[in-house]
Amino acid sequence: MSARGSATIVVLWSIAIAAVVVAATQFVTWRTAALGHATLGRVQARWAARAGIERVIATLAYHTESPDADDPMAVVRDLEFDWQGSLESGGWDIRHAEEGLELKGPLDLHSRLNINAAQKGQLLLVPDISIDTVDAILDWRDEDDEVQGIGAERSFYEGRDLPYIPRNGPFKSIAELELVAGAWPEFVRGEDWNLNDRLDSGEDDGGLSAPEDDADGVLDPGWAGYLTARSIDSRLGLSGLPRIDLRRTSPEELVEILGVDETQANALIQYASNDNAPLGSLLAVELGELIGAPSAGSAGRSSGRSTAGRSTNTLANTQQAAVEPLTKDQLRAIFAECTTSDFDGIEPIPGRVNLNTAGPTVLELLFEDPGVAESIMALRQSRAEGITSIVDLLDLRRVDPSLLAGIADLLDVTGWTFSVTSRGTSNTGQEVEIHAVLDRSNLPVRILEYRED
Repeated sequence: MSARGSATIVVLWSIAIAAVVVAATQFVTWRTAALGHATLGRVQARWAARAGIERVIATLAYHTESPDADDPMAVVRDLEFDWQGSLESGGWDIRHAEEGLELKGPLDLHSRLNINAAQKGQLLLVPDISIDTVDAILDWRDEDDEVQGIGAERSFYEGRDLPYIPRNGPFKSIAELELVAGAWPEFVRGEDWNLNDRLDSGEDDGGLSAPEDDADGVLDPGWAGYLTARSIDSRLGLSGLPRIDLRRTSPEELVEILGVDETQANALIQYASNDNAPLGSLLAVELGELIGAPSAGSAGRSSGRSTAGRSTNTLANTQQAAVEPLTKDQLRAIFAECTTSDFDGIEPIPGRVNLNTAGPTVLELLFEDPGVAESIMALRQSRAEGITSIVDLLDLRRVDPSLLAGIADLLDVTGWTFSVTSRGTSNTGQEVEIHAVLDRSNLPVRILEYRED
């Protein structure tokens, strides 16, 4: 009887142990399956987000290779169409915040003022910035160690607890601005702590998590919402062909491409041969006057306006042929297809502000006049194609041609660099966000920055 009882106990213990082993095996298997399911979901979400990036790259490549010079807003409209898409295993969502508005599609970085090209007066108009910080920004990007105004140079940064030296060159990213004296992260980033140009849940929850925010459903982007270091100017014209370098061209090419006559073509080449020959001067001063030649027109744009940028040529008017004033169509062709910039340097040329995507605050920084900003916004919203040339601004009563000439080198009507924040979601609910900066200033489209969250 005792032997039979012992056998029963052994059997019961064996069953119990087997049950425990089976339960443990089931638990481990379930956890492994759950982890595998979650991992698979993240992989699917990642590739959905990447598909959104690739979709934008394809759109940018198409509009760079086959642009519509008469409709610079075409690329913006198509990018808005790319804001959402789906795969069998998930989908993507691409949005960005721009001066308090949430917009669909990628962010045109040319909607912001490039910090490497911004002038002191423009920087002083950035919200909540101080003059000492502006001077320190100018000191950071210049090549010397001479302090501007009340700025900061090498000796200041070397005296910090964790010393470093200023770049004395162009900013590489807007985050680098936080190294400048007085540029604290809360000023640079505002509520956009991860600089992804989107309002995330942690950036709209009051004081529950960093950063501090006002939980109003609107992203405060800080200075990064008005400034960028990533925009790049392109050697391509609005036609998609390389810009004509007026310093290295022939009169025959200008006659064929720009619709100017031979005398105007020679005058353009002569003007561009000067050391300082900004194209913007053509908006305020007659071409003949810029080279010291008589004008064939009796009433020129230069009447009562600035003559800055005039050639140092001292030949008497009687020694040169009269130059017919440039028409607005000729001016549009010049600004669309010509340049006097050198694109062969080590550093890329800072991008210009796109008049078709810049918000009112950025336009105020440029023109230092809210009324002009409102007029430009109204002009572009009145046309499906937007503003097709900076020459269009001459039709605005509030725009002073002399002021426009002075900042023309900062203006464009299209964008070449885009920030894309693509949020991928798998069919099982997992999310992965990819942030990329894309450059279409030349083909193929390049990825300048890439990170996954």
